[in-house]
Formats: sequence, C-alpha cells, structure tokens
Amino acid sequence: MNIKRIALNAFVILLAFILFILYYENSIKNKSIAVSSLSRYRIVLITMDKISTFWETVNQGASDMARMLGVSYSWEAPTERNVDEQIEIIRNAAASGVDAMLIAASDPIRISRAVEDAKALGVKIIYVDAPAFEDGIVTLATNNYAAGLTAGQIMINELEALGIDSGSIGILGVTRENITTTERERGFRDAISANGRYSLLDTRYTEGVRALELSMPVQLIEENPDLVGLFGTNENTTEGVGLAIRESNRNIVGIGFDSNPNIDQMIQEGYIKAVMLQNPYTMGYLGMAEAIAAVRGLDTGPEFINTGVSVKTIFTP
Repeated sequence: MNIKRIALNAFVILLAFILFILYYENSIKNKSIAVSSLSRYRIVLITMDKISTFWETVNQGASDMARMLGVSYSWEAPTERNVDEQIEIIRNAAASGVDAMLIAASDPIRISRAVEDAKALGVKIIYVDAPAFEDGIVTLATNNYAAGLTAGQIMINELEALGIDSGSIGILGVTRENITTTERERGFRDAISANGRYSLLDTRYTEGVRALELSMPVQLIEENPDLVGLFGTNENTTEGVGLAIRESNRNIVGIGFDSNPNIDQMIQEGYIKAVMLQNPYTMGYLGMAEAIAAVRGLDTGPEFINTGVSVKTIFTP
C-alpha cells in the first residue's frame, strides 16, 4: 500500500539521518567526538497552541530525538491559538539566538515576515504540519487534500450503509488561512460533490476558539433539519462534532481528523464513525532530525516529506 511505502521511506530517511549524524560526530578529523557536542545547538518547536493532543505528540517526538542526540530543546506556543502571540514567540526565539525552529504556522501569510526575519539571523526553519508562505528547508506534513478525499469517501460509505441517500453535510473549519484544514476541506468537498447526492453547507470557521468549536456543530444541527453528516477538519472541531451528535440524538454521521481520549470514546460509542489519523510523533521526531542536519550543514533531503495518514474506526484495534 502507498501509506506503508511512505512510512517505510520516512523510517529509512530517519535512520539515515541518525547514522550519518552519529558517524559525522564521531569521525570528523579522525577523532572521537561525543554526540554530546551537539548540546551547543538550541532548537525550538513553535506550534499553534498547547491545547491539542496533536501538538503534545509532535512535542514528544521532537523531545525524544533531541534528548537522544543531546541538543538543547524547548516547546513554545500560545496556550490557545493566537497568531499575534505566535509571531511574538517566533521573534523572541530568533532574538535569543536559537539555531533552528520547527514551526506549525497558524497563519501562513501573517507569520511569514517573522520567519523571514528569523532566517536573516541565520535560523534554520523546518515546518511541521503547517508551512508558512516563506520558504523553509523542509516541510513534514500530511497530504491533506488526499486525506480530505478519503474522509469524503468514508462519509459517503457510512451514509450509504445507513440507507441515507440525500441530505445536507456540514463542515467545521479552523480559519480560511489555515492551509492544512482548508486542503482537507477541499478534498472532502470534491469527494462529496463528485457523488452528487448530498448538498454541502457553507463551512463554519471556529477561528480556533474553543467555545465556537463546541457551539458551532450544535448550531448546524439545530439550523438544518435535513443534516445527515458533519466533518471536523482538526482535533478540536472533531471533538465538537462528536459531542454535538451525542447531544442531538439524531442519526448523523460524524467524520473527523486526529484523536484524543474523548474522541476515541466517541468512536467506540458510534457518535464519530471515523477519523483520519496523521503521524504527529513522526513529524516531531523526524523534524528534529532534519533540524539537526540543517544546523550541521548536512543534506536534508526532499523539500516535502509526506508523513502519511491512516483511518481509525470503531473496528480499529
């Protein structure tokens, strides 16, 4: 399968980075140099927020690689999604003299100037999950359009299995500027539109506000008596979708992205039929390897690494 091949390729690339870095550190000038010499490098992960389990897992991957190779590492992010605060964090990190940043861009346009300024100071930029428009060395992310297509087809399959062949479908987005979620939305819409039997409502954007992530799915259900499906484009909107369906007592198919204990429980209870699972640990783990390679002046490979996606349903062990 393509996903297995992607995972294998990522694993091989990762091993190659580790071995090359260890070899370089221990063989330069025919002297034995400890990997701990990497401790002089400072690398920071800057995500959209610190709420989502997704970002916690990215942090875990980056932290594990940093600890294994002995680099100085920290994780910084707004408590809740706030573009201005993320920009300030990027600027402060650059001014403090970090060697590299792993960034998940809240707004690809608005943060680009701060990223450009950081690059001018010599900071190496690696994107995880969500790139900005300003070029980085490499981006590690899901093929979000393809994953959205898959989510749309699963929605159709679930509706058909219930004998539902018409009705409206709602979508919960984050912001219009968030490239990752808008690509998922685009893929999902293309799949539903190609089927031709269901009507798609205008996307509701939560702007990353927790209260809206919980209230908007409820509003969609209340305002649309013919609603048969809801699609959450990230972890928080997916949780909102599941909670709203559970409260509604209506036969609505919920499909989403990513997972946490609450979402897992709602999958088992049937309120969410499936989620697209990305590989946030790999993004952080391999992203840190890429950052170390970049600051050492080593080959970082392709500009985009597809970290893959799988489908989790009630039947997933």
